[in-house]
Amino acid sequence: MFFKTTALVVLFFVLFKIGSAQDSTSFVIVNEIKLIGNKTTRDHIIIRELPFQVGDTILVQDLPKTIERSQSNIFNTSLFNFITVEPVYFNDTYISFYITVEERWYWWPLPVFEIQETNFNTWWQTRNLDRANYGMFVAKENFRGRKERISFHAQGGYTEQAGFSYSIPYLNRKQTQGVSVSFRYSRNREVNYSTLDNKRLFIKDDNFFLRKEISAKATYEFRPKLYNNHSLQLAYSNIEITDSILFYNNNYLSKNKNAAEFFSLTYYLKRDKRNNKSYPTKGYFYDFQFTQNGLGILDKRTNNSFFLIGYKKFIQLHNRWYFASLIRGKTALNKPPFYFLGGLGYGNHLVRGYEYYVINGEHYALGKVQIRYALLDNKIFRLNFLPFDKFNKVPLSIYLGTYVDGGYVSEATVPNQNFLNEQWMTGTGFSIDLATYYDVVFRFEYSINNLNEKGLFIHFVAPL
Repeated sequence: MFFKTTALVVLFFVLFKIGSAQDSTSFVIVNEIKLIGNKTTRDHIIIRELPFQVGDTILVQDLPKTIERSQSNIFNTSLFNFITVEPVYFNDTYISFYITVEERWYWWPLPVFEIQETNFNTWWQTRNLDRANYGMFVAKENFRGRKERISFHAQGGYTEQAGFSYSIPYLNRKQTQGVSVSFRYSRNREVNYSTLDNKRLFIKDDNFFLRKEISAKATYEFRPKLYNNHSLQLAYSNIEITDSILFYNNNYLSKNKNAAEFFSLTYYLKRDKRNNKSYPTKGYFYDFQFTQNGLGILDKRTNNSFFLIGYKKFIQLHNRWYFASLIRGKTALNKPPFYFLGGLGYGNHLVRGYEYYVINGEHYALGKVQIRYALLDNKIFRLNFLPFDKFNKVPLSIYLGTYVDGGYVSEATVPNQNFLNEQWMTGTGFSIDLATYYDVVFRFEYSINNLNEKGLFIHFVAPL
């Protein structure tokens, strides 16, 4: 009896292992891709984002991952508010995918009210409306249903500006090549000419425009596969400043120079496998950029270049717990004038807790680490009082988080007048992030830096 029982156990174990091996290698063939709900968007725009095509073979064990990846790819086109990808079996071998999308609103005639500061918190210190821009912005997203974008922009206020842009992501049948062009004219009566104690210094003249700029750009993009994107941009710039700026900073554009006309060439590479580019929780992203300002064609005195590299990683730790990290660095190959310098403290390129400072420099390093808990994970709310289908179904996610940031900026030009240069900066704190549709993000962060300064800060993009 013992031997019979043992034999049955061994036989069951062998059959189980054989069945498991078969399951791990069983596959299905994609028989059909059915698109539903894309009234404006052309089919080929959606199909371009799928990691499979009709006739492809997919391992059964990889189906959940394939479906999740497909939804993320389509969502990251920024053309849809909601996407579902459902597999439908015809038999054990053939499968169809039914993809249902809900399109966004694509026509945006909007008034412009924009704060001209390094970030919202700097402006909130003074609430100075003289640092605001106002005007009209008109954009047509997903133009002709081909993911094209055309926009016009006219504004007054702090920066008087007019411009337009047009982009088409796919020119060829393989949908691997695209182009974009833009033009902008702007002028300012007030100009940031330098920094002191890591605060920006300004000069203003109510009677004259201190700086005028013309810029035109043409960009060629090459996307051979789903996740890699290469771009090459040729830009033309014409900048004029008054002698009063030179009086305060004679190296604003170049030594004792009040005008610059030059071409720039930029190569940019990115690989993007995030599940949601506006507020990612899984995946990774890295990018590389090289820019050469001045090609020796017009103004030979303008000649500076820099490299920039970054990497972001997002991991789901367990259920509602998430981990996010970023490293980013920039180095200049020569000593650029102030106009080209840049650094930390602008937009989202900062150590949290140092929102009130700018740290310009030729080289910088930035690192961020954050742990998040999803208090509300993509909960859908219905706003029945809104009659518009593209706005009355609102997804909302709320994340509680804690973080640590660190950064360092090197400046060889004038390090003595900015105390944060050549110093390690760290910041830590707690956050509440709200993410919803149309790539809208609100961040509320309470931070403390290693100067023992504390504060509540508000931002409108993902932290990293």
